[in-house]
Amino acid sequence: MRTTLLMLVCLTACGASTTQTRRTFPVEVVVTAPTTTLESGWTLSELTGSMALTELRFFEGRVLVAKRSFLADLLLATAHAHPGHYAPGASMGEVLMPLDLDLSRRDSIAWGEANAVTGPYGSAKLGFGAGGVRVKGVATKAGQTVRFDTGAFTRAAALEGLRFEHDMDTGPGRVRLEVDLGVLLSRVEFDKAGAPAGPDGVITFAAGSAALNGFDRGVTDTSSYRFTWQAI
Repeated sequence: MRTTLLMLVCLTACGASTTQTRRTFPVEVVVTAPTTTLESGWTLSELTGSMALTELRFFEGRVLVAKRSFLADLLLATAHAHPGHYAPGASMGEVLMPLDLDLSRRDSIAWGEANAVTGPYGSAKLGFGAGGVRVKGVATKAGQTVRFDTGAFTRAAALEGLRFEHDMDTGPGRVRLEVDLGVLLSRVEFDKAGAPAGPDGVITFAAGSAALNGFDRGVTDTSSYRFTWQAI
């Protein structure tokens, strides 16, 4: 009898914690550009470009993020913010339509409606398309000006462990994804592009260069992407 009662209590508690309701909510993207000098000493302007996104998925699992500074990156070339001890857990929602994100825009860009369920959200995953990520702009430091083009950086695997902590209910609202170009470009050494300027004065990052390596680390840095819930 005692065992039966314990099982009933467990089933009741577990049932209460896993009850979910299907819902949808819109997802929008905002691209932000740095307004102050980066930690690396570079000041950026005239930023344009594109980011090919294929999907967005939400998960229950939370993630701890470890982050190092630009100065630490000079000592540890592979350092970047990354999910530590991350397990995605249950799938909570998804947007499966692709988005060719214009990185020159600073207004809100609608991505699509997420098919989702209520419950505790802890993280997200971004999928990148064949078009990759490409940024163009002007970088200045100590009287030096570099007109740069990162070239298209392509990433085959999705980027996991993006923090999004929210207890989702049926209340109206939307998810906002902020793509922070200041973080994304914070590790780039623009004077080490490994190539001369072209006829138009633009330097395109060469394969294997320190500049491209820094861009790679910025694209895969989870802190370049921030999710928030916007109640309506």
